[in-house]
Amino acid sequence: MTLHDLAGVAERAARAGGAVLLDHRDKVLEVTLKDARVDVSSSADLAAQEAVVAAIRAERPDDLVLGEEDAPDTSEPVAGLCWWVDPLDGTRAFIDGFPWFATAVSATLDGDPVAAAVHDPLRDELYAAVGGGGATCNGVPLQVSPASRAAEVVVCVQAQSADPAVIAEFARLMRAMLTVSGGVRFPGAPALVMAHLAAGHLGGYVERDMAPWDVAGGRLLIEEAGGRVTDFAGQVRDGSVRHDIVASCGGAVHDELVAATGMRFEEG
Repeated sequence: MTLHDLAGVAERAARAGGAVLLDHRDKVLEVTLKDARVDVSSSADLAAQEAVVAAIRAERPDDLVLGEEDAPDTSEPVAGLCWWVDPLDGTRAFIDGFPWFATAVSATLDGDPVAAAVHDPLRDELYAAVGGGGATCNGVPLQVSPASRAAEVVVCVQAQSADPAVIAEFARLMRAMLTVSGGVRFPGAPALVMAHLAAGHLGGYVERDMAPWDVAGGRLLIEEAGGRVTDFAGQVRDGSVRHDIVASCGGAVHDELVAATGMRFEEG
């Protein structure tokens, strides 16, 4: 099976998850907290993951499939081919009826993202990428923003935690990005954010401690659309391991955003 074949599997699986999400929009959901008050899951997440995994296994029965709702350990690299599933990217938005959510499916091969699909079912937009084969939305090629300075782009800075230390770090990063960029947003749904960055609608995205199901596919979309994705030190990381993320349209913009992650501020 070629990388293009894997991308086809990812696209069909992402559409299967998106269909389930549309079906659950008007249903009463069972909601579960993963922390004190912020990180949530729902019966829609579980149903969508079941549909995505079933779609992958129908074509790739022997492959390793890891989904967010199974909470797998992502501290060590995964060798070989692995599928990563975020069945409902933007759970909080989905629960509240805010139209900003998607299903994200990606595959890594020895830690390198090689196939990706992010399906926004409300807009029927399928963002897809294959290693070395470009990135598209509904078949139309994607290209990152041509901006040459961070001051010209909007950056997403995000966090999802009730932990005071995580909140404090988020506030520091938010201040740093406000200092160098043309604006900051916090929409949630990181895979969908990265898809829109690949499409040139955003110029940057910064977040701590992100899992592969959130960002591996988005990384491939952005790289295939001409952008860059690294950690806070500017290094490309193994895509099967949880790590900090700086994603951008590339060039000097990326260098400025990486530098800004190190900013510290005196109170007062």
